Amino acid sequence: MPLLFGVVMPAGGTQTFPDYPVPQPSHCAIHEQQKDVSVGLELMESPQDQMTYFHTALGTHGFLPVLIVIHNRSNSDSLLLEKDGISYAPDQAGKTKLHENSGGQKTAIVTTAFIPIIGPFISMGVEKQTSEVMQNLLLRQLQSETISPGSTVSGFVYVAIPKKGPRPNMWMQVPVGWAGSDRTSVLKLAF
Repeated sequence: MPLLFGVVMPAGGTQTFPDYPVPQPSHCAIHEQQKDVSVGLELMESPQDQMTYFHTALGTHGFLPVLIVIHNRSNSDSLLLEKDGISYAPDQAGKTKLHENSGGQKTAIVTTAFIPIIGPFISMGVEKQTSEVMQNLLLRQLQSETISPGSTVSGFVYVAIPKKGPRPNMWMQVPVGWAGSDRTSVLKLAF
């Protein structure tokens, strides 16, 4: 059985993936709070950690797994998380206003709705033997959901990064809506 892209297959043929320890947002390396919403980011830059939790080194394929942890600190109001509303960009793009291009400059802002997961792995030639790896990536992915008062949700997004050279400084914007109103809290985190 060939070893593809650092994918580890145990002798029995079925892979097991350990649970990633999810901290509260305030215990994450990068965190922000806005009134009753707390958001934390944990970057999984270590190839060893990527191998442990995903059984593949995503960084060598141009992806950085970022754990997003969101806590609703409200006692009475629910939050609405739309995964597709989360966006990120290199820091130099973040210096302009989010949806504004100045002086004909195109700002490279990517929403997580446009981050493909299965496509790049298929195009890289990952064989069917690693379908468990792809399933694990999808299962760990952050999902759109309602966050009840006092609850915490978490999941990974897979941010495109250069395959070679240093990772640029980046920022991520996480919008959450408040159920029953048109109010939205937007938290911007740099990493």
